[in-house]
Amino acid sequence: MLYKAIMYKRLTSIFLICLLLGVVSPALAAAGEFPESTATRTPTPRAGKTATPTRTSKATQTANLTTTATPSPSPTITQTPTPAEPTEAPYPVVVQLIINEPTPVGYGPEQYDFGINPLTGMPVDDPLRLERRPIAIKITNYPRYVRPQSGLSQADIIYEYYMERGVPRFIAIFYGKDAPRVGPVRSGRFFDEHVVRMHDAYFVFGSADRRVLDYFLLIDEHFKNSLVIESPEDRERDCNDGEFVPLCRDKSLETYNNLFANTTALTQYLNWKGSSNDKPDLTGMRFAFRTPLGGEVALNVYTRFSLFMYNQWVYSMENGKYMRFQETIGKPEPDFEEYAPHMDALTGEQLSADNVVVLIVDYDFFVKTNTTEMMDVNLYGSGKGFAFRDGYMFPVRWERPDNGVLRLYTLDGEPYALKPGQTWYEVMSEESEYYNDGVDWRFNFNLPPIPVEPLSPTAKPPFTPTPRLEDQPYVEPEATPTLTVVDD
Repeated sequence: MLYKAIMYKRLTSIFLICLLLGVVSPALAAAGEFPESTATRTPTPRAGKTATPTRTSKATQTANLTTTATPSPSPTITQTPTPAEPTEAPYPVVVQLIINEPTPVGYGPEQYDFGINPLTGMPVDDPLRLERRPIAIKITNYPRYVRPQSGLSQADIIYEYYMERGVPRFIAIFYGKDAPRVGPVRSGRFFDEHVVRMHDAYFVFGSADRRVLDYFLLIDEHFKNSLVIESPEDRERDCNDGEFVPLCRDKSLETYNNLFANTTALTQYLNWKGSSNDKPDLTGMRFAFRTPLGGEVALNVYTRFSLFMYNQWVYSMENGKYMRFQETIGKPEPDFEEYAPHMDALTGEQLSADNVVVLIVDYDFFVKTNTTEMMDVNLYGSGKGFAFRDGYMFPVRWERPDNGVLRLYTLDGEPYALKPGQTWYEVMSEESEYYNDGVDWRFNFNLPPIPVEPLSPTAKPPFTPTPRLEDQPYVEPEATPTLTVVDD
């Protein structure tokens, strides 16, 4: 009898608790007493999500996965063959969590709280750091001995794009954080103009081909005054002397890849020089911590620029970031891949990204001969993109305004919410092949059509941007400034 009495009391208590929760919980939810959920979803592969590559014309821009390929006969540029058709595999079905809450708290694309970096959606240690112009720095990734580079982990945004002869290069934007050592710094290319102008940044680079440099100098006075190039004095400075200088050479490295920048010293130097360093309008990016609904599982993202230059982003469920791995060897067989963690020499940590965004952009040859290759990357207007965050892929459209940062939109036309943190852009050509195989997403770069005749113009007409209100009318300089130019 005692046992039955105890059990009766327990059952009665459980019934009363359930009844109380059924009445109180909806009332609390209606009153808004429950805090916004900060739980993250663990990606689980969708059932049978694969796509067979198809081919479309260069002008076609659709929301579906498509591939285009124009093989190059150039003996100096290696191309990635079309991958084999992925096989169907049964995967568990993903059941997405539906949260009946208002639009998640975030920042942008037009308004940001005080101290929030508009390029990352994150608070900065010193809000005064945002009262300046960003600094764009050109950083090499080849030959392989330049790795690990310094300072990439401290950048807000990094663009990786195809440069020439199978080799990509980085241009990194530093704004919310400073880095005492960034590099190795290398030469500029035509594409860099887009990144510099979108962020109204100073541009630090290690000279350029004469045709590229002439183009930079003729864009307008504001752009010309934004160029920061190594001086003869910088070339003589040794980074190991402990001086607080904007640019220096690490003389312990017996190579030409030994130019490094200090972003704090650069900012102080530019202010001392009296250069225009007022805060620009950097609105345009939307950030939210909650993962958007409707994504497709993406645990691995591969971007291959040639047979000997390729990388991999692996989603870490531990820290919610994509960890970067870089190739260690190139092989004629495209199916052979060998990776190592891509590290930052400044921090000793592996490079990672909160967002990886693949942009599909029009590439053209500016110069194409048997010995020289120079590309035009036409980051104008709008185009297709693939945004990766939190282990999911979201199809997006990118849009480049006349003045202002690159904007991302969902296929419904709403601003796409990036995850607060660092964003890497992988800039692929419209001829590139891309497909997904379960949880893997692959992007293989292909060149645009090769000109029938050798192409080698002596100059590129300057682009005429929309004038800024604060700029003086452009007056063509009487003479080109004398600069030390290294053709690389």
